[in-house]
Amino acid sequence: LPGKGTRFTISLPVTLATFRGVLVREWGHQFVIPTACVRRAARVLRSDIRTVENRETVSLDGTPHALVRLGTVLGLAEPSGGAEKDILPVVAAGTGETCVAFAVDGVVNEQEVLLKPLGGILKRVRNVGGVTVLGSGKVVPVLHCGDLVKSALKGTSRSLSAPGEAGAAPPALLV
Repeated sequence: LPGKGTRFTISLPVTLATFRGVLVREWGHQFVIPTACVRRAARVLRSDIRTVENRETVSLDGTPHALVRLGTVLGLAEPSGGAEKDILPVVAAGTGETCVAFAVDGVVNEQEVLLKPLGGILKRVRNVGGVTVLGSGKVVPVLHCGDLVKSALKGTSRSLSAPGEAGAAPPALLV
């Protein structure tokens, strides 16, 4: 009968922002770093960390990179009682000429992700460009590379040098 029944309306986004991202673990959390800004993922020996101009650095492919802990840059609470490892997984990421090596607990994989922007009051959260939902259903923040590099170079970080090592660097001041 005309005028009776149910109407369904389905709204689809005009475009979907999908891209490749590197999934990393840090201090009990997971994050996605867009592959487009990842220059290199590597494992470095703690003994290879050097201090240059009050910054901890590590050489990747013969080029020195400022080294910071991702969790520190993001303001995460550092877990207590974590054993210091002799080998650190790092992800060198950046925009333009600026590149920073971020130490993480682990690099999980690279995968296709769908970016879902944050809305409302969360629209402009520093260092976060949006979120994605993993196949497991877990919601994971997608990091904003430009903000992340700026935060890393402005902030301070605890020393990543081997604890108790003679001549270990004091916490680096990243300017």
